[in-house]
Amino acid sequence: MSEFPERRWPAAAGAWLGIGTAPATLVLGAAMAARHEGAVPVAGLLLGTVVIAALLWWQGLIGLRPPLGDGTTLTGVLPAYLGNTSRLLLAAVLTAAMIGWNGFNVGLGGASLAALTHLPGWTGPALLEVAVLAVSWAPARLGNRVAVVTTLSAVLLVGWCLTVLPPPGTPVRAGAGGLADAAALLGYAAVFALRAPDFSVGLARRRDLVWCVGLLIGPALLGVLAGAGLWLRTGSADVVALLAAGSGLAAYANLFVAVAVFAAALTTTYSGALALRGLAPRVPAPTAMLFVAVLGGGLAVARFDRLVLPWLTLLAAALPVLVVPMATEAAARRRGRTPRTVPAWCWVPPALLAVGCTLAGVGVAPLLGLALAGALTLLWRRHGGQAT
Repeated sequence: MSEFPERRWPAAAGAWLGIGTAPATLVLGAAMAARHEGAVPVAGLLLGTVVIAALLWWQGLIGLRPPLGDGTTLTGVLPAYLGNTSRLLLAAVLTAAMIGWNGFNVGLGGASLAALTHLPGWTGPALLEVAVLAVSWAPARLGNRVAVVTTLSAVLLVGWCLTVLPPPGTPVRAGAGGLADAAALLGYAAVFALRAPDFSVGLARRRDLVWCVGLLIGPALLGVLAGAGLWLRTGSADVVALLAAGSGLAAYANLFVAVAVFAAALTTTYSGALALRGLAPRVPAPTAMLFVAVLGGGLAVARFDRLVLPWLTLLAAALPVLVVPMATEAAARRRGRTPRTVPAWCWVPPALLAVGCTLAGVGVAPLLGLALAGALTLLWRRHGGQAT
């Protein structure tokens, strides 16, 4: 029996909706349109959506209550699925990913805060990072209340963009291409997809998971389209700058951005601390949060949010490959098969291949990594022996 109480999708929807409505989707859409110098090919968006949905679904099943899943979080199942080497590698990658996401969110929100208050550029990210760290150290109840407010702000921001700054034309176009867009979408959801059991834990029906996946994908696509529309209207991929120049209501837009990123930034300090303590268990949680905040704050001051496409493409290469063997093993266990440990060679070589191809400029690199992970997982499953 699962140690987590049974719940329905409304009780789990907050985290999924928070990722789907985050201002990062606006930045992503604007960057896509800037890369194409116009409307974004719809084929890439559809491919990315299908791959994301599959990864969220299969990994999310692990969190469902038995017999549909393991009924616990990613941290709870990792010792049963991965060996010591794989867990250390994963902890290192997740720590780096959370520091990067912290720098992205605080950089974006901090730039809006600086524009709103007319302070020097570096002070906005610094002040916002201090506030994020303070709430991270506060009781969890305060963090949950802040998350509700910031998610509402994110929804208002997307609605504001669609109504006050409507695009002059359709933000998507028919035609081939867009594999790099699919990779960027995959990178946006990569960390969340891997950690999906943390947010599906306790759900008792597959239908509840369907609702949760939809609450992430639907708003995220809407945000991407809104961001692409912003670029079509202004010709700028800097969301903070284009909102400030877009209308006389710029103060409200910057306020929405500064508030809306708070929940996402808060998640990075919690998750980053957990990942860091996977590498160094003796480090106290507050100290680990401080470490993430300091490094993330440095990236934020350097406006790491302006590097959204390269960052998301690297995440798409490094992380989703582990979902393939892990979700496959979980499915085998649900069918009553003997539990086996996922070997590192099922996901580390695909991750290295995908990252290497990404650095070489190969647009389909994340998909190549997933394909190799699938082939190695099939080889492992057919091998028959206990993996180490």
